[in-house]
Amino acid sequence: LKRRSRDPPVPTQFQSRSRPTMPETMEITAAAKSGDGTVVNVGIKMEGSFQCPDCRQKFESDKAKQLHWKFIHDPNRHQED
Repeated sequence: LKRRSRDPPVPTQFQSRSRPTMPETMEITAAAKSGDGTVVNVGIKMEGSFQCPDCRQKFESDKAKQLHWKFIHDPNRHQED
């Protein structure tokens, strides 16, 4: 580990650990993909058959849509700060 002179010493148990690295290739399932390559649709699932009534998100099942609505849009759900 490289450190600046004003930094406190690094404990020995952390000195030998290397940083985790990303794999060179990563397989992403079709269910995890979103968007259509345009900026407008970044993060929006385009292939789903079940449209959320409160946003542009689509889902592959009604259950997935209901869970999304419950955790994202339900005004009666308790939210902690």
